[in-house]
Amino acid sequence: MHSVRRRGLGAATLVLAAAGLLAGCTSTQHAAKRMQLDSARERAAQLSTRVTSANPLITATRVATVSGGGATAFVVTVHNGSRRAATDLPISVGYSLPGGRRVYLNAGTTLNYFEAHLPAIFSGRSSVWVYTANAELPRGARPFAFVGSKPAAPALLTETNVRIRLTWTEVRAGTVRIKLDNPTSVPQYQLQVYAYAERSGHYTAAANATVVDLGAGSKQSLTLHLVGEPDGARLQIEAIPTILQ
Repeated sequence: MHSVRRRGLGAATLVLAAAGLLAGCTSTQHAAKRMQLDSARERAAQLSTRVTSANPLITATRVATVSGGGATAFVVTVHNGSRRAATDLPISVGYSLPGGRRVYLNAGTTLNYFEAHLPAIFSGRSSVWVYTANAELPRGARPFAFVGSKPAAPALLTETNVRIRLTWTEVRAGTVRIKLDNPTSVPQYQLQVYAYAERSGHYTAAANATVVDLGAGSKQSLTLHLVGEPDGARLQIEAIPTILQ
């Protein structure tokens, strides 16, 4: 059974895993490159991430938060205004206090890699990134998100048609049950799963998860624990591929 890492209330709990194999095989060279990338990301996750100079072309165009149960979920919309796709860029989130002091919430060295870095985002497109902190913001705090300019790992974007099939079966008591299916020949390491509910232009609930390993041709089921209340809101769930080479 594969594992799912948990980081606070916004992470996910693995409840079922089943593996299968696709016809054909991945070359030894491709497999080695993918493992090298995963190892590079693991090493980068052990370093503190703190973006102080924002990327002028790939920017956070919307920063929203949802609080509840002693946690805060950041829902950040990032736009790639450059002419090239980018991946593995660092991202910092936190809040500014009335006096101007900034508090970084995802600068620790015990986080999952993509809790401080972005999956691939293609030229001219926007994507949503979610992070959950185990604390509610103090009164008067203003949330921020800054995207850095230098990739933290040498990821390549050569398999850009990779898609993960996702269905959700039940929303109950602040949880969402999800089924993931990787029908491709590309295994996914540290696959990102984001959920966010929006009503009348405001986010009402959100969650994030890292699935450590979703092999080629394999399926997994998991349960997301939402921060906030999704009742009456439009719920969207995304499984973001992290191996595209």
